[in-house]
Amino acid sequence: MHKLGVIVPYRNRFEQLVLFKEKIVEYLNNQKINFEIIVIEQDDAKLFNRGMLLNIGFKHAKEKGCDYVVFHDVDMLPINVDYSYSDIPLHLATNFTTLSSKQKKIVFDEYFGGVTLFPVNVFEKIDGYSNKYWGWGYEDDDLLFRCKEKFVKLDEIKIKNINKDKKALEFNGINSYVKIKNIIDFNCSFTISVSFYPKSSDFNHQKQSDEYTIFSIPGYDFAIAYTSFRRYNFCAFDSKLNALYVNSNIKPNYKTNIVITFDTNDKTFKVYQDGKFIGETSPCKKLYPYKDVPHFYLGVGRPDREIIPNYFKGFIDSFAYYDTILSAAEIKEIYKTKKLLNELSSGVSLKMYYDTNYIEYYMLKDLSENDNDGEIVGCAIVDMEIDSYTKMKIPYRRKSLFQLLPHEENGFLGNKWKDQSTRWNQLRFQNEVRTHISLINNDGLSTLEYYIHGINKYDNNITQINVAI
Repeated sequence: MHKLGVIVPYRNRFEQLVLFKEKIVEYLNNQKINFEIIVIEQDDAKLFNRGMLLNIGFKHAKEKGCDYVVFHDVDMLPINVDYSYSDIPLHLATNFTTLSSKQKKIVFDEYFGGVTLFPVNVFEKIDGYSNKYWGWGYEDDDLLFRCKEKFVKLDEIKIKNINKDKKALEFNGINSYVKIKNIIDFNCSFTISVSFYPKSSDFNHQKQSDEYTIFSIPGYDFAIAYTSFRRYNFCAFDSKLNALYVNSNIKPNYKTNIVITFDTNDKTFKVYQDGKFIGETSPCKKLYPYKDVPHFYLGVGRPDREIIPNYFKGFIDSFAYYDTILSAAEIKEIYKTKKLLNELSSGVSLKMYYDTNYIEYYMLKDLSENDNDGEIVGCAIVDMEIDSYTKMKIPYRRKSLFQLLPHEENGFLGNKWKDQSTRWNQLRFQNEVRTHISLINNDGLSTLEYYIHGINKYDNNITQINVAI
């Protein structure tokens, strides 16, 4: 008979822990599952280390004869969850209900946290969680990376790359860009479209975040970017320098199209990705004076800015500007039919259009015939060779429903990380672990060190262990 270890990392959420223990015991008993609940409480003054606590809990679960475990956050109460044995890792935190309409749980393709089930032998194969992530975030990203590198069975999805067979400008992320005269008129409604493909690159440890700018009217940048938050981002500023922004969900870098529309009636921007509406900004009274900026750029925020030029690394193959708002159907047509943008309809006024198949004398030709060619600086002209789809390894999932208890949000809030420790964790994972794979062989269950301050055993197979790490 299989035996489940429920491992709960814990600190300073007493009321939630009391409710969780009551609900999980009742739920598992109703499912007739043989189980042990192990609460691992970190009681020192260091930053919370979820990965290390889960490793400690795993070792104690194995000592109690558990042959599979579920790593379970204390703020997720089961409503409809199958905790039965699986011989492959499963992600269970798939769907949520909340007591507040304002509370939302971000779930994305590579999400591997919250509630995660592992057979004991597979968790040992990957040497468990890393012990190196302090504060909030990235221990789950590291866990999935370990599964990939140790050839653990995972699911796979494909994301379509648009317009893949053509020439493109390649931007090196250091000093390449295109400079274009700014004729964008903010006194009338307009649409901007750009197609691009970001390449992976190291993050800058001297910055709080990284923005790889695809298009920018500089100053307080009016910009489209791919960010180190793994989101496609649009940002602009009003006349009082309040930020107006829309972020996509967490996505990988792939060949994509972003369209921005601006409505002069309420000063609202709407953002579309691959033909689908993803969000809009709040209305504003007056924008920052972008119309007074003489040039805009492709591939950089602003090249003469020493501190944050925000150079882009990757490919751009088209850009267009209309002095009207394209309809949702026309925006979808850009993505689906891949027509030249000036072929969409006879009533559309195209003021600027660049296709990187049309470059003369190292100038990006304006195909709208308005003679506003772009000055290319430091870019390579390449045949863009990418697969039809970007493949992603993701966890297998067992569809479940949890009640999400209210708690203070961590991680990505507004348009930045809430805590500096998350940035440190991000830099470790992106710049070190992903590029020096040997690090996962020297960090985990095999290198775990901790001190037990106390063990309390309760009825219903519950053990609470206080540790210092």
